[in-house]
Amino acid sequence: MKPTKEMTSSTPWTYANNVRSGKIACGNFIKLAIERFYRWVDNAEADGYYIDHDAGMRIIEFFPKLINHTKGSMAGKPFHLAPFQQFTLYNLFAWKNKETGLRRIKKVYDKRAKKNGKSAEMAGLSLYVMAADNEYEAEVYVGATKEDQAKICHNQAKQFIESPVANPLLKAIGFSTRLREIRFEGTASKMMPLGGDSKTQDGINSHVSIIDEYHAHKDDTVKENLESSSIQRRQPITYHITTAGFNTQSVCYNYEQVCKDVLLGTKEENDSLWIMIHELDEGDDWQDPDNWIKANPLLHNGLSLKRLMEEYNDAILQPSKQNNFKTKHLNMWVDAPDVFISDEDWMRNSEKVRIENFIKYGCEGAIDLSTTTDLTSLGFISYPDDEGVQDLLVFNFCPKETIDQRSKADRVPYRFWSEQKYADFITVPKELEDEFAHLLNDVPLLVATPGNVVDYNVFEDYAVSYAKQLTAKTVNYDRHNSTQLITNIEEAGVKCMQFAQTIIYYSYPTKEFEKLALSGKLRHGGNPVLRWCLSGCGIYRDPNENIRLSKKHSSKRIDPLIASVMALAGVLNVEEPERKQSVYNDPNKEFYA
Repeated sequence: MKPTKEMTSSTPWTYANNVRSGKIACGNFIKLAIERFYRWVDNAEADGYYIDHDAGMRIIEFFPKLINHTKGSMAGKPFHLAPFQQFTLYNLFAWKNKETGLRRIKKVYDKRAKKNGKSAEMAGLSLYVMAADNEYEAEVYVGATKEDQAKICHNQAKQFIESPVANPLLKAIGFSTRLREIRFEGTASKMMPLGGDSKTQDGINSHVSIIDEYHAHKDDTVKENLESSSIQRRQPITYHITTAGFNTQSVCYNYEQVCKDVLLGTKEENDSLWIMIHELDEGDDWQDPDNWIKANPLLHNGLSLKRLMEEYNDAILQPSKQNNFKTKHLNMWVDAPDVFISDEDWMRNSEKVRIENFIKYGCEGAIDLSTTTDLTSLGFISYPDDEGVQDLLVFNFCPKETIDQRSKADRVPYRFWSEQKYADFITVPKELEDEFAHLLNDVPLLVATPGNVVDYNVFEDYAVSYAKQLTAKTVNYDRHNSTQLITNIEEAGVKCMQFAQTIIYYSYPTKEFEKLALSGKLRHGGNPVLRWCLSGCGIYRDPNENIRLSKKHSSKRIDPLIASVMALAGVLNVEEPERKQSVYNDPNKEFYA
């Protein structure tokens, strides 16, 4: 097929030419996508396809003619698609089958980093196909893991119609909104959100299915339901739009590998699949800002380098944010939890624990009871001293009869720790030596209690004794399987406070714990049990940037760290957070898992 001058001078073709010539910086898989495009052009006649240039340009022109931006500094101004966006949508609507005149492309895999225009573009695409795709009673669905998440794109489409700065032409030509639907009168079409938790997924007949943040989908249930519902549609579209994720065993990751194989030519060509993968190349230095544009095609065109640098600097200062930065802002798959605190940073706090500070400044305590294989831990953390430093003291317990078995399974010296005295890691002033004689002479790093389960009578004695000696104001606890123990401790005169085991309670004290360690203000004495636990500790992060500790390896134990964070929550006086509207209802929030 010989392209016309009108075609080659258009923005989509200019974008392709600029990528090919090296004028536009991008990753290898975008370069391969461009070469595939030109291959399609060269083979179009033989393969039975052609480019309907007018059809490809219509959707591009639809955006600025009928859609205004509704947020930020661009609010009220016409929505002009960036060249890379124009290129994809042009190809989606321009390529047609010679025999039928219907679309060639039925599936799109579009991977780009956060804040690169995914939701707004998909919202505009949805409105276009309802009005201008010659499909009567078209149904457009945004499919996500949660219906509230699917509403992000859906609500953006509603804003394009209802916002005070919206283009009034959308309403004038027949668009209207309902609580859960957007409708277009001219074709009796509708747009709806659909989540894995939606009350029903029956009775749908999808024309366009947007698989939103595909990386977050645990399986293909939503996708398969949407695709099977479109079997009677003449030219359906399944549009996968996503950033990278944290699970390299996910359906999204596996699908992406198939797409990459198609681009690489190691898998048979799929002439109904369009692929655009914006990501860094293997071997690229992720810390070099010159590489970031490969994953962020809107960089310098609506996406601020300054804002990305701020996120990067936060990630460098807080290692727990590095994997999130790589995944969400650089589109890199990272198959591991975030690192919590590096060993180097942790051991900068290894000065011996000062027992007098618990009494002088006050302290808070916490209890983390064990499951069958975990440790049981009792933690205390002091209020800040005059230099802002806090002291951390954690007692750990395990059953004596299983100590050798646990040592072999976890590959750590539990027996040695059960014989190593805590006195090596603390300092006690002379005037307090008699009061803390037990701690100085008898307490090991790991208390091995008689039997094959932790003896709660021994644990209770420690909890009561040291809560009183260290003058703990309260002891936080998890109510699960702790009712009788806590009753006994409270009857002995120790005030206890229930601590809910949800991420919103854990997030603030976990972040503050990390800050204390990174700033060198968490004195822990170099306790080797805590150090080992830290090596197996990662971060789980939810879509609202709340975090909590998680295990990176099943054989590691993080109970002493959990108790430490719970105790710090007492110092910070963490109370029940105010219940707010779901984060998924925030139109400015993008979602990724």
